[in-house]
Amino acid sequence: MDKALIKAASQECKSAIDALDIVTPTIYTALFSEIANKYGIESSDLLEAECESLDEQVKKLLELNDKSSEQVMRLDKSSQKALKAMQESDETLLKESIDETQVLRREIERLKESVYKDALTQTWNRKWLDANLLDEEGRFKKSCTLAIVDLNYFKQINDTLGHIAGDKVLKYISSHLKTVGAPVVRYGGDEFLIIFNSQTEAQKKLHECRESLLKMALKYNNTSFKTSFSYGIHPCTEEEYFPEALETADKKMYEDKKAIKERIGPPFEEIDGNKA
Repeated sequence: MDKALIKAASQECKSAIDALDIVTPTIYTALFSEIANKYGIESSDLLEAECESLDEQVKKLLELNDKSSEQVMRLDKSSQKALKAMQESDETLLKESIDETQVLRREIERLKESVYKDALTQTWNRKWLDANLLDEEGRFKKSCTLAIVDLNYFKQINDTLGHIAGDKVLKYISSHLKTVGAPVVRYGGDEFLIIFNSQTEAQKKLHECRESLLKMALKYNNTSFKTSFSYGIHPCTEEEYFPEALETADKKMYEDKKAIKERIGPPFEEIDGNKA
């Protein structure tokens, strides 16, 4: 069986499941069968690919846990050594402890990246958002400007060119969004959050980013198309509840989506669509 075919089917199955609020065993089985039939492969082959993917993820998590535990132990020993050096005024021991701690800090920073980065787009993920911007109650630790970005006609791109092409578009768009010079978070699917210092900066940077993107054409398997995004901006105050801020920004984004779709057409000229 073609591994690339199974991978494409597996990715489509994952995207379909992620889009659902509730997944029962019956729904899960039906999705597997439908997508397997679409690609002309056996459901058992697709299930095996999904299980292998899950095994890899579990293995990575276990390795990450072991590595984290090891680094905590090393940091503890290093701090004990530093304390002893200061108590005994031992400059040699203190320098040795500082060197070890600096090495360990670099390792921890790399570890944090692996925990806080989205695997596909290499943008930040929700864990990063929770750890850096929100308190335990889901409120902003400090004021900022929140922008939500949603790709236009992304479903048409997936349906027409397939999910592999869709993944490439997500990577391309996320790379383009990073040029605004503010933290970019993949919030889910084709939605991104960007954290700006001010509303003026957010409006200026996102407008320039989109205008630049609209001038470019993408190509996949000899099919040319254009892509764009819509955005909504909301200035957040310290201790503002994140879900409420997100809802406000989301409403503004849909207003922007209506406006931009009056200006641009769907990605493929032969398709008439009103889908997001």
